[in-house]
Amino acid sequence: MKDLNSNWITEGLMDFEYKKYVLLAYLKSCRESFEATRLYPPLGSLVKHYHDLTELNKSLEQLTSSFPKELSGFDFNKLRLEYQQEKLKDESISTITEVVEFALPNLKETIEEGRSIYELVEKNIEIQPVGIMPMYSRDGYVMVHVDHTTDIHVFQYQHSVIVSSEENLRSLSLQYISKEVKSITNTFEQIKLKLIATFRDIPQPATFLCISKMEFPLMETLVPVTKRLLLTKVLP
Repeated sequence: MKDLNSNWITEGLMDFEYKKYVLLAYLKSCRESFEATRLYPPLGSLVKHYHDLTELNKSLEQLTSSFPKELSGFDFNKLRLEYQQEKLKDESISTITEVVEFALPNLKETIEEGRSIYELVEKNIEIQPVGIMPMYSRDGYVMVHVDHTTDIHVFQYQHSVIVSSEENLRSLSLQYISKEVKSITNTFEQIKLKLIATFRDIPQPATFLCISKMEFPLMETLVPVTKRLLLTKVLP
């Protein structure tokens, strides 16, 4: 994926057509990733750029509203004076405003395309515990497996909560451990027992199995969606 610099809107040539070309090239790259069902990093990047431009747009609106107004007439129906906002005369600010107005709807449209694929992936994923679940589930393992295949990708996860006065921030980190091959003698339960024997620092680990009914790219799609599902719907 061709990423977009976080300062793309203010750096380089300050020209609307040039900025439009840069943005459209980036969106084209994101869409090509989505067509291959590769959700990340494109979806996360798009959301960040959209958020940044939304904040920039608010700042531009505040800047515009702070400019003086000129008397433009009188509304006889409402019996009040009418004022017209002076336009910004700085060409660079005018260009940035034009680029933001063009970029926001295009970013939003591409984000929606990515979210529709995310929803498809999410609908095809089932997460279930492997064996007995312990009371403590902040650390454990997750196995990612595509139905009707033999590959099982094993990850260790760590779930943390940062408590603040405003809100509790939750995070989940995954570390790749190994690739297993499913068989009659190497079941999900057997793999869990091997993990317990190998990594003795977690004697009773919470272990989850993520099964996808459809085949998707592992690291770009299955793992990030699994991670989010664990964080939002499974782990307390």
